[in-house]
Amino acid sequence: MNIQDFTAEDERFVRQYAYDDASVVAVDLGEAFAGGSVDVIGETVIVVGQGDEQYELDVPGVSQAFIRNGVLTIEMEVDA
Repeated sequence: MNIQDFTAEDERFVRQYAYDDASVVAVDLGEAFAGGSVDVIGETVIVVGQGDEQYELDVPGVSQAFIRNGVLTIEMEVDA
């Protein structure tokens, strides 16, 4: 699943920020992911929430991802 499909699902609140060397996407996943975890493997971001909720996102150029208080933040490198 890509970020656009993921954020369109359930009409999630999303913000995207563009910087000179990076792009950042922040997605409010809600309380179900407040204690969740994130793992980055290659260009795939794996998000695991409480219970059995899990998402695998294809994110080209991902440099890091983390979740805090149910907000998923993904940082992607921008080609120079």
